[in-house]
Amino acid sequence: MRERVQPEEIGLAVRGARRVPGLRREEVAALAGVSPTYYTRLEQSQTAHASPAILVAIARALDLSPDEEEYLLKVGTPVTERELPARRVDQISPYTRMLVDSLGNAAVAVLNYRCDILGWNSLYHRLFAPHLDFDAPKNATVRPNVIRLNFLDDNVRGLYVDWPLEARSNVSYLRFIAGNHRHDPQLAELIGELSIRSEEFSKLWISHRVANCTVGTKTFDHPSVGEFELMYQSADLGDGNILKFYHAEPDSPHDAALRLLAVDLDPVRRF
Repeated sequence: MRERVQPEEIGLAVRGARRVPGLRREEVAALAGVSPTYYTRLEQSQTAHASPAILVAIARALDLSPDEEEYLLKVGTPVTERELPARRVDQISPYTRMLVDSLGNAAVAVLNYRCDILGWNSLYHRLFAPHLDFDAPKNATVRPNVIRLNFLDDNVRGLYVDWPLEARSNVSYLRFIAGNHRHDPQLAELIGELSIRSEEFSKLWISHRVANCTVGTKTFDHPSVGEFELMYQSADLGDGNILKFYHAEPDSPHDAALRLLAVDLDPVRRF
């Protein structure tokens, strides 16, 4: 993160040539009000934790985003009582099933925090993964994972007009989530698998970018309907799961493309 902040941007005088871009450790320490030695120990993980006040000061010195600051506070403070994995059955309630079925012309899925797909409607399945069995989310042994598909499945990867942007967003979100679930072995296994099987994922993971990507737009190039843009949103269902849905501006060309994709569906299947 030090490399992102140029001394001139924050009014620091630059003296002499610099071997690396960005701020030096002693400059961050001065901006955060701590000693260079203590700050270096923090960077090198030679001290167990820092106080929230110090972490906030460091976040300000490094000009971290709100998501990055939140992540720093999560991973930089001690867990007073070892986190126990929350009891999660990775199932969808009947109320959630009815909600998804009632959303109409939107591609909808329910994910857990690891981005495993617990269920999808026909349009989401058709949009992202028609080459997979529709009932795959019901089977824990073959259940699709959004991030794994985006990095390791060429069919899914090819859907994104700007895949590098999608890849960065995926990894930034996964790191943000990892701050909340530091003792989840399944999440650690997913990160390890992707790090081994995808060099692109590995490079992005060690960049330590953090973002809670819950709303935005994505442009797809779908083999059935061509290029179109969808808005996406995520909603916390209150049971540890996330409702993810993609929709288009009504009566726009993008909406027409989404409706055309829906026409090409088999009779609607409910999950």
